[in-house]
Amino acid sequence: MIILGWDVGGSNTKVCRVENGRAVQALSRPFEVKDGPERLPLLLQALAAEVAADGAIDAHAVTMTAELSRVFLTKREGVASVLDALEAAFGDASIHVFTVDGAFVPPAVARQHPLEVAAANWMATAMLTARIHANAVLVDIGTTTTDVIPIVDGGVAPEGRTDPARLATGELLYTGAVRTPVEALAAGVSVQERQYTLAAECFATAADVHVWRGDLCADDVTGGTADGRPATRDAAGHRLARALCSDRELMDEQAVGALADALALAQVERVAGTIARVAARHPSIRHAVVAGLGAFIAERAARVAGLQVVSLAGAHGNAASRCAPASAVALLLEERLAIRTVVKVGGSLLAHEAELTAVLDRLDAAAGTLVVPGGGPFANAVRDSYARGDVSDDAAHWLAVRAMDQYADVLASRMPRGVCVTGLADAERAVAAGRVPILAPSSWLRETDPLPHSWDVTSDSIAAWVAGQAGASTLVLVKAPGASGRLVDAYFERAVPAGLDVHVVPADDQGGLKTALYLGRLMAPPTTA
Repeated sequence: MIILGWDVGGSNTKVCRVENGRAVQALSRPFEVKDGPERLPLLLQALAAEVAADGAIDAHAVTMTAELSRVFLTKREGVASVLDALEAAFGDASIHVFTVDGAFVPPAVARQHPLEVAAANWMATAMLTARIHANAVLVDIGTTTTDVIPIVDGGVAPEGRTDPARLATGELLYTGAVRTPVEALAAGVSVQERQYTLAAECFATAADVHVWRGDLCADDVTGGTADGRPATRDAAGHRLARALCSDRELMDEQAVGALADALALAQVERVAGTIARVAARHPSIRHAVVAGLGAFIAERAARVAGLQVVSLAGAHGNAASRCAPASAVALLLEERLAIRTVVKVGGSLLAHEAELTAVLDRLDAAAGTLVVPGGGPFANAVRDSYARGDVSDDAAHWLAVRAMDQYADVLASRMPRGVCVTGLADAERAVAAGRVPILAPSSWLRETDPLPHSWDVTSDSIAAWVAGQAGASTLVLVKAPGASGRLVDAYFERAVPAGLDVHVVPADDQGGLKTALYLGRLMAPPTTA
């Protein structure tokens, strides 16, 4: 699947393209929502075209902070505006909105519960981090803000979940690598043995500090500068001098450098104090995972706080780290949309209408599930023909496989969310679209021909092979009501991949089927503590 992750902010919009568990491209574009929210759909379309030029996008994963823009009176209004833009940009595409509880919901649900999707981007990055660091503090510094999120025993463990609560707990700081006015970095600084207060006129920003010192380059400074001049080191020096109500005719290189160093140190010390405060609540935390455009600030602050430093870029790449929430929601959605359970529905159930209906009703509500049909009476007709000597082993094998295609059509016609698919890619796209894929396997098996052409191989072994190809954790074989004795074919044990959890369930055991499907979802990675 190709999934685009979106982090729609009030000043920057970020997108990340994810394929096969890897962030392959990430982009950030400055866009002040307050200056024209009606233009957001065009920006979204342009960014999507840039990272997915072939247009083959299977799903969109979305998180946002733009609802806090001053153009909106309430967060509800802001969330609705962002969702309007997404739907205007991508129409009926599969849009999944991330919630602060770590779930994905469709836009209609997000509209009904705006506070659950507002400013949830930090949770996405923290959940991704928790996959590889069981005890750590995530320090993600972007252009405007810093998130300091504790991870304990493999789960995300914040004290606050809303922006006001996170400001109170220190888990959210309004200090960033680019947009923060220098007077918000420090009320006063010591420069060449003199103490100065700073002019509160937004003469310069954090970007000027870090460009002057060489930690950022001009291309990192998106959205303009305080005076509208270029983001070059020379221009940054002029802006920094103005922060002391001076200019470059009055301040030489050494003085400007001393000012930049003092401001950078003040920012590091502020972040370090917050890291220490958050980490002190959890004695198991010894590491800081740093991310974002301002990862260099996070690294220095974490070391001042006495923690060992790990870079998120080391696990997921530099692009993913710099656009961490966008890459995180895409990677998390790809994980959620993965096929974790394969269910083989025996053809014998066609003779048991009530039980078949109950099974299909349950499967129609199952997420992340691929249905593999049996052969049923269609395959029985092939067996009879083979027994009479009418067809060879090879012909019988392929006729029996095509019988599964026929049963797939029957099952799809009886499941409102069911859709016939012919291969794994189609099945994944169906799951991404909220459907239940039902495999018509003949073309896939013809292309790969992975199994012996023998009656020792039935749809049970085919389902086991499919589960292995899909990377599923669970295989459920639904048999006829009251089935007992040997319930799988002679080849089955050789077809089952290592580690696959197999459940054989008679169709009249609805409790057993429910449990097997539930366990299949439980085997997904954990979300939050």
